[in-house]
Amino acid sequence: MKKYLFPIAFFSLMILASCNGGSSSNFDVDNVMNGAFESMKTADEAAPPPTEEPSSGTGEMYDKKIAGNAGLTAGTTSVAIPEVNPVKVAEKIKKTADVNISVEDYKVARAAIDKIVKTGNGYISGENEQNSTYSISNSMTIRVANKDFDAMVSNIAGVASHVNSKNIYMEDVTAQFVDITARLKTKKEVEKRYLDLLSKASKVTDILEVEEHLRYIREEIEAKEGQLKLLNDQVAYSTINLNFSQSFEYTPQDEPGFFGRMGHAFGNGWKGFLSFVIGLVYVWPLWLILGLTAYFLVKFIKRKLKK
Repeated sequence: MKKYLFPIAFFSLMILASCNGGSSSNFDVDNVMNGAFESMKTADEAAPPPTEEPSSGTGEMYDKKIAGNAGLTAGTTSVAIPEVNPVKVAEKIKKTADVNISVEDYKVARAAIDKIVKTGNGYISGENEQNSTYSISNSMTIRVANKDFDAMVSNIAGVASHVNSKNIYMEDVTAQFVDITARLKTKKEVEKRYLDLLSKASKVTDILEVEEHLRYIREEIEAKEGQLKLLNDQVAYSTINLNFSQSFEYTPQDEPGFFGRMGHAFGNGWKGFLSFVIGLVYVWPLWLILGLTAYFLVKFIKRKLKK
């Protein structure tokens, strides 16, 4: 606009001069020129300041526009945490049952439990079978789909000859699920902003700093994803801790009478004598050494006496 104002003022001066018939006594040239320059000054003040182009060769800072969009201040890697709306999810219930039962026949009960688990959308995740003289037992962990949990607990109890104990626990983990999901979403949004900032960084130290922040945020994301996976598994599949056992009857033997005990004693005595003889045979090298030692000792004593 500057380059047009001065010619306009000059031509205005010429036109006015010609209109006055060449008489310049009534026309103040200085006033006209001063007015033109004042117009130019006013136009300069009204015009917006020129946009300063970012330096492309210094490499000393991030692009300010990108840093501002990413929530960063120049020279720092502080990322603004985005606001995340609360996550709305269905109710999450974690179910657990501890069941202890006695059965009439262990093998029959085991086959029946395997069938119940197989047809009830479940699986056995672990078991520990123990045998003793008077009983056989099994501690088993069963995972079953949440919707089939109640039916499976009832079916297993039907196998028992006696239900020793049955405890069912229900835990509402909806709030925990919502919290982990919201935190995970927030961390992923922060990760995106770090990635955007990394793509615009030009200084090596800044790149390394952003990558270090990315490493930390990715570790946190993986940890939250693991927690969420575990929680989903616990909600989708309930747990039944089952212990079932069969006890064997103990039949005490009849005590023998006096003569029976005497016969038993003679028998044990004879066995003891035979064991003693066998023991003596086991140490025959010792008897050989003792015999030789006694022979030479007696012979030595006789020589002394003769002298």
